[in-house]
Amino acid sequence: MSDTNWKRKAMDYTLDKKSLNKRIKEITKSRDDWKAKSIQHKARADKLESDLNKIKKKLIELTSSP
Repeated sequence: MSDTNWKRKAMDYTLDKKSLNKRIKEITKSRDDWKAKSIQHKARADKLESDLNKIKKKLIELTSSP
């Protein structure tokens, strides 16, 4: 009886470990995808902010010059 007990525990542990490793891979992939999206959006936002600042400077130049 004790023979099957440790075998069962070992098999359960192996199955749990496999499922957890699979979940870790899924979460890692999801995190990497979100990180890439975030970087892409930040780069776009920075470019738009830079363009906006250039436009503001140009407007100030145009309105302040006689």
